[in-house]
Amino acid sequence: MNNKNSNLLDVKVENYGECGWCSSPSNTIILNIPWSIWCQWLHISRQMENKEWGAVFWIKNNSIIDFKIPLQEVSSADCEFKEELGGDGMVHSHHNMGAFHSSQDDHHARNLYDYSIVLSNSKGYEATMKKKLPCGGFGYANVELCLTESPDIDLSKIVEKKHELFSMTPAEKEYQDKLELEEDLPCERCTTFDCESCWSTQNQPL
Repeated sequence: MNNKNSNLLDVKVENYGECGWCSSPSNTIILNIPWSIWCQWLHISRQMENKEWGAVFWIKNNSIIDFKIPLQEVSSADCEFKEELGGDGMVHSHHNMGAFHSSQDDHHARNLYDYSIVLSNSKGYEATMKKKLPCGGFGYANVELCLTESPDIDLSKIVEKKHELFSMTPAEKEYQDKLELEEDLPCERCTTFDCESCWSTQNQPL
């Protein structure tokens, strides 16, 4: 991610990135994002396919309230803003790459806004907020996005699949009791969930 207005004065600020204080769960920041804005971002990412894209957004009462797409030039590795629109934060995509802030993002983008979000088509997102640290430097605290205004969808018909138990014959029960006396039970590492076939195979005469 590039921004032609980045660090014009070449100000030297001690940046500690994601230090222990930043990455502590107790310092995670919750940022609300409306369903409509989130869906638009995902749609843009799909439309851009393997190209990056970026936008700036505004925050009020700890919620994203609006976003705008600046004039920009993009490629598969970066997007460069060609106009300044202000904003409290920026979002840009990594298309099919991972959701992370690269060193290029840190130098040209993340240091210019309070909030920064990286979207990935397959890896979700990474969001951070630039904060003054107790040590006097600055770093990036983790941000968790909380979806708001989402539609009420009935999920009651979607249930977790449960494995049904079957009644064992006396011979199977005898074999099961024998296994329980052994230190390493095969059933403790079972991946088939097909006890009847498994028992039949293991109980074949030598």
